[in-house]
Amino acid sequence: SQTMESTRPPPQGYGHKTIGFWGSVFLICNNICGPGMVQIPCLYQQAGWLLPTVGFIAVAFLCYAASLYLARAVAWMPGNHAYTRRVEIAGITARLFPRWAYLATVWALVLSFMTANIASIVVSAQVMDSTLLAAAHKTCALVIHQGSDTNFSTFTCISSDPDGAVTDSPFGSSAYVISLGYFIVMAITIPLGILNLDDNIVVQVGGVVFLSACVVVWAVQFTAMGLDTAHIPVVNTGGLGTTLPGVLFNYGFVATIPSWLNEKKVPVPVPAPNLIAIVFATGLYLVLGLFGGFGLDPAVLPTTDSGCTDILSVLDGGSVPGVWTISKIATYVFPIANLLSSIPVFAILIRYNLLNTGIMAHRWSANLIAVVSPWIISLFFYAGNLDEDLTNWSSAVLFSFINLALPFILYIIQYRRRYGLAAYSLYHDANGVIDDEHAALLSPALPGIDGADEPVRDIDDYRLAPACCPVSEYVLAWVLLGVSVAIGVAALALQIQSVVSDPD
Repeated sequence: SQTMESTRPPPQGYGHKTIGFWGSVFLICNNICGPGMVQIPCLYQQAGWLLPTVGFIAVAFLCYAASLYLARAVAWMPGNHAYTRRVEIAGITARLFPRWAYLATVWALVLSFMTANIASIVVSAQVMDSTLLAAAHKTCALVIHQGSDTNFSTFTCISSDPDGAVTDSPFGSSAYVISLGYFIVMAITIPLGILNLDDNIVVQVGGVVFLSACVVVWAVQFTAMGLDTAHIPVVNTGGLGTTLPGVLFNYGFVATIPSWLNEKKVPVPVPAPNLIAIVFATGLYLVLGLFGGFGLDPAVLPTTDSGCTDILSVLDGGSVPGVWTISKIATYVFPIANLLSSIPVFAILIRYNLLNTGIMAHRWSANLIAVVSPWIISLFFYAGNLDEDLTNWSSAVLFSFINLALPFILYIIQYRRRYGLAAYSLYHDANGVIDDEHAALLSPALPGIDGADEPVRDIDDYRLAPACCPVSEYVLAWVLLGVSVAIGVAALALQIQSVVSDPD
């Protein structure tokens, strides 16, 4: 019953199965929208409007397919047809892969989540410092290492940002500091990261609502300024190197799907929340890219060392005339609403995966890696705009494997065992009984949940291939896996080419 479902004790270190339909939509949407959003208008002006638009739509479809295939692979784990056992994406690899492959996958997964968090922490802390400068005309920091162009005292305060950019360090590009903005963001997000996924749903709802409001305000602002098609070419070959990595980084959510499956209410379907969230987030990307690209004159945009400027610095930097006050306010609300709500989620997901595999036996030790370590590492990326290089390289190296290839690989392995195309299972003996080693890895079914002992109606409904021919879904998985690998290779090649052609 609903009461039993919400009041039962959760497994140690995890949350309850209480996330409803719309909570699921907001959670997935917020997992999609991240720090890469602030670069999208610049991406459009660098690469033209055609390739990024096609890229966003194509990657959105591919990620939707990957999320459904991954959900089916998780549901095919023994006794998990209703998602009533605790199976994280790292946990399923532990049961299906050889040990060396599973360990490599787990740490790649942790690194992928941690990279997203570090980028969010850096941007959030920088914006918080800019907010303090705008509101109180002052922000302070503890100086860890002097930069080549700075001469700060150990504890220093500033009253202005020399370059006026919102998303770089107001303390310079070479000084390593622990700023007041950093402390404020840390004080807000660390307590939320120690909680569970279901405890953060209210924060996710608020984050998506405020993020959407900011995008609408900016779209109206750009329309009022005048949309000029001359600002964005159809295709600009000079920006191809950043297009694919820039698009990919904005869809690093597929690996989060199993954690959501573990805590969604049993009656909540799998396809609909995913589809609604992906379509809505992609719509925000396209609106931000097209309206921002056509509305902003490239000639008046401030530049950064990497050549790509974020929309927050553009609107608040004073280089664009006629920017409304509400649009400037949105430059401070946007990262706080979006990034502060995503930081705890990725910390929680790292903890869940470390606990589910048994790599970390205790919640406190998992939290040290998941919650604390990203904050320590982010100190080295706070200066300047290093977070942009971090997002480009992480998407080129990690995204395709973790969020695209891995879901299809897991599905293919499960399919072959389910339909007799391989040995019945690595985790079953000759009599079809699960072996002791893998039985220990499977959490017990959760008690007191309606439908836990009944088939889930949509486990065979959310398929992309015709239901009359199961093998077509298997063949399609191989095709999509090939596309995913090709995308990963192309993204890495383009990123390397971009660095070689412009080493600065």
